[in-house]
Amino acid sequence: MSVHTFLADLNREIRDPQVCVSVVSKWVTITDTMLKKSAMVFVDQKGSKIEATLYEELEALNHITMNEGDWFYIRNFKVMHFSGLIRLTKNQYHIVMSNSTVVVQIQPKTCSNYYCFAKFLDIARGLAHQMYCIDLYGVLVRVGELQPYHDEIYGEIRHKINFSLINLGLDEIKCVIYGDMAIKFYHLWNSTVSSVVLCVLSFWRIEREEGSFKNVTNIEGMSKIVIEPDIPEIRSFRMRIPPSPF
Repeated sequence: MSVHTFLADLNREIRDPQVCVSVVSKWVTITDTMLKKSAMVFVDQKGSKIEATLYEELEALNHITMNEGDWFYIRNFKVMHFSGLIRLTKNQYHIVMSNSTVVVQIQPKTCSNYYCFAKFLDIARGLAHQMYCIDLYGVLVRVGELQPYHDEIYGEIRHKINFSLINLGLDEIKCVIYGDMAIKFYHLWNSTVSSVVLCVLSFWRIEREEGSFKNVTNIEGMSKIVIEPDIPEIRSFRMRIPPSPF
């Protein structure tokens, strides 16, 4: 296996780039020509991230399934400038894999959760750029009821839930969760028995109204919400919670 390029150093001038990455997130999208493609976020051992796409039939052609959490050596891919309005990473490039791309599963390079948590006050004060999705963690509070609404994109009745996250300083971030994820979250929330429930949001979008922060919301298929994950940040948070804090 040749020397690989770290994602932060990746650019269009590198000939035959090769990377070693883990799949942080994966979802399926439909192109304008009705082809299915797997969209992913890769991370390398230095924690740098990049978005990538691979058509489903090409994944089958390689006889390998790129599951979240697995590590891969990848070569023979295109490096393109990223043109989306909402970015899941801060990398200006995007990896596009084709039928000539070589994908080999490898042993993990590192063990990490690869979250990049934003500060509550940075979000509330408008210091976090609206273009980039964020990760957050905190205590779930003010969880509302499942509310129906008419989705203009899907042309059907869907659901949403309003809630908030607070940190140890009692700073609050308002959140809205839409679509199928709202229904899953509703059942998950109603099954919890703890008086203080911690959660992690990953790849959530910042919304503003009249120039001021409004809330964060999920992007269906891309965003995630996890209740009480076993990660250092959540363990440390719970140890620092005073009696009857909220």
